[in-house]
Amino acid sequence: MGALADIRVVDLTSSIAGAWCSRLLADFGADVVVVEPPEGCPLRRLEPFAVDASTGERFSIAAAYVMANKQSVVIDEANGEGAALLAALIRRAHVVLTSDASGRTLVEERPDQVHVSITPHGLDGARAGWAGNDLTAWALSGWASVNGLADRPPLKGSGSNASMVAGIGAFAATLAALVARDRDGQGQRVDVAETEVLATTFSPSMLRSLYQGRPEARDARVDMTTGPVPVRDGYFALTISRAHFWRDAMNLLGLTDLAEDQRFEASWYRQQHRDDYVPRVEERMAQWTKMDLFDALATLRVVAGPVLTMDELTANPHLRAREYFTRPASGGGADPEFPGAPFRMSGTPWHLERPAPRTGADLEAVRASAVEPALGGDE
Repeated sequence: MGALADIRVVDLTSSIAGAWCSRLLADFGADVVVVEPPEGCPLRRLEPFAVDASTGERFSIAAAYVMANKQSVVIDEANGEGAALLAALIRRAHVVLTSDASGRTLVEERPDQVHVSITPHGLDGARAGWAGNDLTAWALSGWASVNGLADRPPLKGSGSNASMVAGIGAFAATLAALVARDRDGQGQRVDVAETEVLATTFSPSMLRSLYQGRPEARDARVDMTTGPVPVRDGYFALTISRAHFWRDAMNLLGLTDLAEDQRFEASWYRQQHRDDYVPRVEERMAQWTKMDLFDALATLRVVAGPVLTMDELTANPHLRAREYFTRPASGGGADPEFPGAPFRMSGTPWHLERPAPRTGADLEAVRASAVEPALGGDE
């Protein structure tokens, strides 16, 4: 059984952050019902699309990922029968997830229910109720101000990363609220603002700016001190934060004079005198393939990282040995591979049971369970 096998969740969200939170809850055993409007969840219309080989139907790749392991019902709240079913589902739920910035009180909300609101800017404040997305989160959190080069415009993070991070934050907050509920018998409202979650991870740049009293500037150039640099078959990031990392890496690259120069053991000195060594080091790095350099440095316990392409990532022997990539158990091996568990638990492990449901596919089963007599002492 999953760690959350006794938890029932109703997901009323329409955002990737909300869907990722409920996906994580489902992955660890929670019974998650996604409530979709008659036209279907907006996430199902997100590009890019793929084609189901068995049916020929197009589907959103993002929705297929974040909606896996859940059940789907279509409910028209304007319809009396639909409103009654939604109320029944909410009454039985331990956790209700919403992306409604109004902070509405749900129908017959249970006193021990955890209500998690996941919105771009939170439920109060000057921006409460304003729209937002990954671009606004990267911009308003400050992250974009340090991404990119100084003579070019700021950059947002890739893809839906801000939403996924916010979903992880909401997942952690939900678990904390459930622990408090088990202790005190009382539920609570959890207010998750996507921009604030991203700002919380803005380290060390925000902390450095707060303590120094001035904003951190974007780098004027990319070299081995600020990012990955070219090697024979791609790019490589060489992180040098400690004196012995420096000595061992320089000796490996055949730059013994730099290894023995004690001035370069201090990171502040290396930052101020980059022109004295960066061209030489990068020239030696460029003679290596990224995995040969990584393996050689790893033997010396020097922290470094080859930049893997998507093909290299999915074929990575370390991830394959750990069985990181997986397919839904109920799909018979026909579904595409998904990334695996974000963390591992020995007794109550993560589990990918089923692919994303078709819109409204579980209506009858969910309706039947919603009207069953209350079960258990916490009902």
